[in-house]
Amino acid sequence: MTSHRSRVAHFVIDVEDLERGTEFWSAALGATEEPLHPASSRVYRRLRLPDAPIRVLLQLTADLKVGKERMHLDLETDDVETEVRRLEALGATRWNHQQERGHDFWIMRDPWDNEFCVLQTEFPALLAQRPPWPPVAAAR
Repeated sequence: MTSHRSRVAHFVIDVEDLERGTEFWSAALGATEEPLHPASSRVYRRLRLPDAPIRVLLQLTADLKVGKERMHLDLETDDVETEVRRLEALGATRWNHQQERGHDFWIMRDPWDNEFCVLQTEFPALLAQRPPWPPVAAAR
């Protein structure tokens, strides 16, 4: 058997609108769009995260969401409520507040009903390397 390597290249998120998906997830993650081959860019958008070698790949689909995701993103933060409000301002919605096993977190949904979580800090040294988000405007 020949030796080889493998790694996670993408975390794929289905969206119904590539432009809006790129706008939402770029702002939510502080990511930047990377160019793709023109034939691929009709179906995909690739986002480079500011602090990880894994890319987020947005995939255009008209398929309806019919159940709970089996994979999702966890976003850690040092202020859960403020981060939830920031994501809501981008178009996410709160879905389910969980308090279990010593954890207090929100299950959120992006504009296409994809689930992701906002949780307390898990990796403080890594989180400390991220620049802070600008303050969220207060609701009127």
